[in-house]
Amino acid sequence: MSRLITVLGMHRSGTSAVAGLLADHGIGFGWMRESNAFNPRGNRENRELRWLHDAVLERNGGSWFHPPETIELEAGDRERRDEELDGFEGDVIAVKDPRLLLLMELWRDLKPSSIGVIRNPVAVRESLERRSLRKRPEQKRARQHKNPQLEPKEWEALWCAYNERLLAEVEGGDVPVIDFDRAEALDEQVRRALEKLDVDAPGSTSFYDPELATEVDEGWRERALLSRSVELWERLSERARP
Repeated sequence: MSRLITVLGMHRSGTSAVAGLLADHGIGFGWMRESNAFNPRGNRENRELRWLHDAVLERNGGSWFHPPETIELEAGDRERRDEELDGFEGDVIAVKDPRLLLLMELWRDLKPSSIGVIRNPVAVRESLERRSLRKRPEQKRARQHKNPQLEPKEWEALWCAYNERLLAEVEGGDVPVIDFDRAEALDEQVRRALEKLDVDAPGSTSFYDPELATEVDEGWRERALLSRSVELWERLSERARP
């Protein structure tokens, strides 16, 4: 059976860029989206697995923007997961979807290795706000369940909910962390993460274009709305340092 890597991180945190670099280094992602309206190079997610994740979250009374307190699985969930993974090729394969952080119980039986990806909470909050406002008026009501319009503090609280789960994964295992705010060294960070997981990273990659990333605002801490988000960031960024 192929070795599995899960790419873990909050929405709009650079997980798509990391997945693209991993794919360039020979990691198999199966079928994945390589373009969409919010990411010029795609979100690098497998559609069937994302649909499965959404279905499990909804069945448990939640969604990607309203994490349920507990997750109960049905027998068919893992069967549907395995059917999709059967189509992945390569000795090392990977799954990327921010929802993974809410649904790790669906994946733990496969004993995956994980790579965490972080980005500061203000950049993520503002990116999610911009994305929610880009919908045309006639689309907003129909797609509210997918791209809600939340208050800034609610977006930041959601960042905390995801990154609290990421911190638990990092502290509970040997999980390398990549800092997307250091985008200029992204491939170097990906190579270092793969080395830590004892996975070869042959060749070079031209996937990631640093010009696609928003320049980091060094004063973001003063604009954070929740002290918890800054605390979480500091603890996770410590794990991402060389």
